[in-house]
Amino acid sequence: MPKLTFISRLRKSFIGTCSWLLITISLLIVSDIQGQTREQTVNQSQNSHATQQLRALLPARLGETWRPAGQARIWNVEQFSALPDADVYSEYGLQKIISRAYTNGKTKITVEIFDLGFISGAYGLFTFNRVFLQPNRREFYEGRYLVSISSNSDGRVIDQSLIDAVKPDLIGEVGQFPFLPSHLPEQDKIAESEKYIVGPAALAKLQVFGDLKNLAGFDGGVEATTADYRNGDGIMNLMIIEYHTPQSASDGYARIASHFNSLPQQEREKRMLKRIGNYVVEAVNIQDQVSAQNIVGQIKYEAKVYWAGRKLSDIPLEFRPPDPVALEEARRTVQVLLRSFYWIGAMLLSAILLGIIAGSSLFYWNRYRRRKLGLDNLFSDAGGSLRLNLDDYLLAPEEKSIQQIGEGNDRV
Repeated sequence: MPKLTFISRLRKSFIGTCSWLLITISLLIVSDIQGQTREQTVNQSQNSHATQQLRALLPARLGETWRPAGQARIWNVEQFSALPDADVYSEYGLQKIISRAYTNGKTKITVEIFDLGFISGAYGLFTFNRVFLQPNRREFYEGRYLVSISSNSDGRVIDQSLIDAVKPDLIGEVGQFPFLPSHLPEQDKIAESEKYIVGPAALAKLQVFGDLKNLAGFDGGVEATTADYRNGDGIMNLMIIEYHTPQSASDGYARIASHFNSLPQQEREKRMLKRIGNYVVEAVNIQDQVSAQNIVGQIKYEAKVYWAGRKLSDIPLEFRPPDPVALEEARRTVQVLLRSFYWIGAMLLSAILLGIIAGSSLFYWNRYRRRKLGLDNLFSDAGGSLRLNLDDYLLAPEEKSIQQIGEGNDRV
């Protein structure tokens, strides 16, 4: 009998433990589902807010004459991937596209805003596109946005006033302007011929340097810049490829040099290949070797520290570049504090001055009234206090040593 009781208790304990485990697991599952639902709701809310912000970039009116001819449309990267040159746009970091049509009653235009995520991407895509633009299209970049305006007629309708009508709503600068294009020599450079390249797809579109698309090696943040120069009776094309380590620069130079040496002698005479620090420099279509040497000789390599990582938090704090958003928030916080202390000080000073003015006014007003009534030389009890004179009502003391006030010269 005791044995059966022990087994029965053990069974009950096991059943109770299993019940508690089932309840706990159920609660965890419900909590996880609620968390996922909450996260989905937050993500949907954030996406909706981001969509509204993007739509706000193209308002319902541009300037005084342009009215919308339809709703704003938004495409993500996947939707844009089927269009021509999608691989080039992807290299520059395309995230979203918003477009909207406008009309002034005679002409219809389409405004497209490309969100590239960073200033460098917007600048790079702008420099890449400008040599391929049609007469009825104009582009400019502002912060991380590239704006393209096209019309159904010639390009004369796209004037500066229309561009200025779009610019005010473009906000938010992220990242820094690319450093490499500033190392292009200025001597004999053709204006607005610079291009900033960050991948093989864009390099392949350039006819003069397309043969290097598989040799430059754009892994690890490698970037390139090109420009056109007047040389002899023609135009020389110059490209600088920047590698971020000496080893990668050696490997890249070896690949390009192997290709350079495989070219016919006549073609090599029109080219120049040189390594400068972590730069690999190539010039093509050379007609004046002396002038080309002089231009290439002006390129100086300046070491710049790069830290591998996708997020800002991957960089140690002591090497981390200043965050423009954090700097802006700090600046606004300091402004709020300074304004608060300024107004607190102003109010304290105002209260002190008002107190002095009010007190002085009351004092001199009372003095004026007393003088007017002829009471200026009389005793003032300063506030209506009472005075009790008991000199004439003191009782005679029993001790002879104590005398009344006024009797004799001795006073106690």
